[in-house]
Amino acid sequence: MYIFFINDKPLVITSSENIPARFQHLPFIQYQSDLNLMDIVRKTEEATQNGLLVLSEDPAGLLLLFKANFTTIAAGGGIVYNQNGELLIMKRLGKWDLPKGKIDPGETISEGAIREVEEECGINQLSIEKFLTISYHTYKLQGHRFLKATHWYKMNTTFMGKLKPQLEESITEVKWVNLNEMDLQELDTYESIREILMMVKIGA
Repeated sequence: MYIFFINDKPLVITSSENIPARFQHLPFIQYQSDLNLMDIVRKTEEATQNGLLVLSEDPAGLLLLFKANFTTIAAGGGIVYNQNGELLIMKRLGKWDLPKGKIDPGETISEGAIREVEEECGINQLSIEKFLTISYHTYKLQGHRFLKATHWYKMNTTFMGKLKPQLEESITEVKWVNLNEMDLQELDTYESIREILMMVKIGA
């Protein structure tokens, strides 16, 4: 299964045997080779839509076709835990978010992910435990369509100092939380971030 967030709405590419309960309410399209993928994207963008489910016998192949319609931007982010098992979250532009950002030239994605966490949250002493997943969201800029592919890593830190939000990136608050005690359905966040947190919580 692959999920693309378009205007914060999910476009889910999956097989008919693998539809998570949280997406079963979405209208669906059975993908055929004569369908225009960008028509599907534009349909998802419609104000009346809450998202769209695209059923395919080959979700991985359809992923490649979908990505070919966009300029892909690589990004890295961190699911960061401290020694108390608490998760690092931050508030950006009024919504709760996770530290992430674009990869700089010459960096590996994992190096960029660590740098972004350090810069956005004022933290260090980070180590990567494992790669988790890739999330996708699309946006338009100057008439072009971009697909940001964010590679998420589970990270650990021994940092005990004061967290410092990167104000120039519109981050106003950084804090540690107990993920198991959070009501993710009520959390004021982006749907793409909610999906990542749900995945981490279920897998925890």
